[in-house]
Amino acid sequence: MVATVLKIRFRVLGNTLMRSPMQMVGFIFGVIGALWMLLLVGVGLFFVGTLDLDIARSVITAAGALLTLGWVVGPIFAAGLDTTLDPAKLAPFPMTTRQMMVAITAGGLTGVPGITTAVGSLAVFLVWARYPVAAVAALVCVPLGVVICVVASRAVAALAAGIGGGRRTREIIGLVGFALVIFASPIFIGITGALVSASEQGVQLQALVTGLSWTPIAAAWAVPGDLAGGAWTTGVLKLVIAVVTLAVLWWLWQRSLSASLVGPPARAATRRPSGSLGWFGVMPSNPVGATWARSLTSWTRDFRYLRQLLLIPFAPVLVLVYSRGDLDGPFFAASGLLVGFFAGILAYTDVSYDGTAFATVLQTGIRGRADRLGRMLGSATVSIPLVLLADVVTLAIVGKWELLPAVIGGSIGLTLVGLGVSAVSSALLVVPTPAPGDSPFKRVPGSTFTMFLAFFLCWALVAVLALPAVVPAVMAIFFGVTDAGWVSLAIGLVWGVIVFAGGVLMGGARFDASAPRLLAQLRTFTGA
Repeated sequence: MVATVLKIRFRVLGNTLMRSPMQMVGFIFGVIGALWMLLLVGVGLFFVGTLDLDIARSVITAAGALLTLGWVVGPIFAAGLDTTLDPAKLAPFPMTTRQMMVAITAGGLTGVPGITTAVGSLAVFLVWARYPVAAVAALVCVPLGVVICVVASRAVAALAAGIGGGRRTREIIGLVGFALVIFASPIFIGITGALVSASEQGVQLQALVTGLSWTPIAAAWAVPGDLAGGAWTTGVLKLVIAVVTLAVLWWLWQRSLSASLVGPPARAATRRPSGSLGWFGVMPSNPVGATWARSLTSWTRDFRYLRQLLLIPFAPVLVLVYSRGDLDGPFFAASGLLVGFFAGILAYTDVSYDGTAFATVLQTGIRGRADRLGRMLGSATVSIPLVLLADVVTLAIVGKWELLPAVIGGSIGLTLVGLGVSAVSSALLVVPTPAPGDSPFKRVPGSTFTMFLAFFLCWALVAVLALPAVVPAVMAIFFGVTDAGWVSLAIGLVWGVIVFAGGVLMGGARFDASAPRLLAQLRTFTGA
């Protein structure tokens, strides 16, 4: 059964990549990156094997812990989980839950990340080659550690996505999980700073790694080093911890799958007041107003859109962390510009979230200009107030109100320019996205590279087009040229509106020409 499922998996993967050249390119780049990483790991572990036993043991333990955390956090934040072997797709087939879990685990081990992890883990034997006892123990512990990585990734993603609950429950849990993950970088930097500070104060990092070796994320990787050092009792206890960790993760994952596949799906009842049209009753009764209302409904009710808005409070926190909590310098005062930069580009692939419902949009016969304007006004209605709020709050914290014109001019200019670029980019390309109510941690193989490339190109274009508004703002904030702040405010508003209008016109023309192609691509991504 497992072998049959894996054959189907590779057939589906091949067909998916063949249908989309960009996904094929992304897949090839992923393989090249994996090979480069394997080379670095192999060379690094070869030199670690020449070091003292205590150092080698600490390095392997810390690396194993980071690998496990990478499998848990990385797919959720950066790449997503491969949906080729999705439990919902496997449910109709005659297999037990255990067989399904074995098949999904085998699929995870045979994907690019799984193969990279398995092959890279073999390089651990370069470290323990001088210690026969450790090498023999690694024959058990290395595969155990790799399997823990895959199972932990699936179990945590299943729990974070709220599998087994209703759609609203899944979305809320997914939103909370995404918020924790998106703030993982500042948290990680803070933890690293604390470790460095502790080391400077005399606390040995080796002692910290020893404590880490007793945790579920590192226990399996620490066993060979303990046995090489003669600590047999410690090694056996850590092996027990690793086995229990795998058993608990497997049990949690099995319960989650059983709840979602065996039990009936929960349905959230939606109640609306009689005669209530929501935003459709507020906006004008024309194509632009209807699209504006639909876009606002998505930005205020669809958790896929709400997750993107988490980038807005993330920007000032990120600046504060990287400036080491410096509130007196200019960087935190200028964080509103970063907020505007993020807010404007959020709708860069807005059509992708429509899915096959985009066909309904085309059936209305709406012109591209009206669609572009309505979508961008919906995004602006949500993002611009949040940008202004972030500007005011950050300046209130630092008490530099003389910078208000510069910060507002730069941030609003960036937002409007970003919306203008998004009006064009979302009419040119679509990327695979989770369906409404689906797990936010799913991905299509090869799509990660496409998404990052499109995002980077849009970012670069926004950064260049917004320079007329950003340069005076930077002069006012960083060099004290007060009058430049008012120049930034004037240019930001005028130039931002010009780019916004130009983006709507260009995007509308592209929408009219390429809408059928966008729908065909959306059908390919959804398998419709």
